[in-house]
Amino acid sequence: MQQMTGNACGFSLLELLIVLAIIGILASVAYPMYTHAIAKTRRTEAKIALLHLANRMEIYYLENNNSYAGASLANLGFNKKTDKNFYILSLNSTSHHYQLMAIATFADAECSRFILDELGKKTSTGNLQQCW
Repeated sequence: MQQMTGNACGFSLLELLIVLAIIGILASVAYPMYTHAIAKTRRTEAKIALLHLANRMEIYYLENNNSYAGASLANLGFNKKTDKNFYILSLNSTSHHYQLMAIATFADAECSRFILDELGKKTSTGNLQQCW
């Protein structure tokens, strides 16, 4: 066995603690930004699903003597959930009006609900410009 001499290489405990503190600070800044980016990406799924559903509703309107009555997710060929199961879709329709809704299945405090109607009016639970 060799004994350590005065010129030993390595890190001191203080240096390691400083590095760990810096990593902790960077992680505490980066994690909220990461979760916000993930939520924004998931919101895109809701918007795409609602726009596809609105297009299908217009086709249904033309095929059914200018009426939205009787439209449902099933007869339009849509599932109750979006492709990656991040949103639940719903549809309310009368003869001349409809309202499409996507509700988040994950915790999204800013934009948990997206709504689109037959006039293309977009609403949400949060800031409209931030969500849509």
